[in-house]
Amino acid sequence: MNVRNAKNVRVAWDSSHGEFLISDYYYFSKLRRYAEREGILVDEVKDFEKLWEYDVIVFNYPEIKFTKREVDRILRTLEKDKSKTVVLLAYYSNVDGVAENVNRVSEKAGIKVENGVVMDYERNAGDPMFPIAEWRGKEVLMPCSSPVRGGVPVVAGKDVFAAKSGNLVVFGTCVFWDNYSIGFKANGELALSVLKGKV
Repeated sequence: MNVRNAKNVRVAWDSSHGEFLISDYYYFSKLRRYAEREGILVDEVKDFEKLWEYDVIVFNYPEIKFTKREVDRILRTLEKDKSKTVVLLAYYSNVDGVAENVNRVSEKAGIKVENGVVMDYERNAGDPMFPIAEWRGKEVLMPCSSPVRGGVPVVAGKDVFAAKSGNLVVFGTCVFWDNYSIGFKANGELALSVLKGKV
């Protein structure tokens, strides 16, 4: 995976598949501020073909089904352009069909978001659906997550919350970096790492 200087990273946050957008103040104003402080440029991009002009492409809770052409384009980029990082983020229990949609891409790279929810009754932030996991030896909060199978685990605890295969990163949750979670333990650091393509 390409290691980049944060000042040069350009992130495309897809807005063509009904995603939760980084411009949504209620959910992601803190993430946007974190990125701005690091010099990371994050643009919401509605035109699917323009996504590939960026270093990191984020699909955060894509509700609208990827077409076959879009799946092929994502997979072709993952195979041929190792300078790009693609991030797919789902949610627990296949809510809104998001996990199924993510899997249309990720399964072809050997990663699957399962239709379920990770519950941890021992290690959590006050609720079993808010499990605490580990990323690079640091604690992170991974709320409302589906289990992730395949690939190389990136975030794990009671189960696997995120995995990668080459320059594809797949999360079972899309809310570890929302306004509620980003200030917990190392979540902010994890969020910036994702935006930098350094997961």
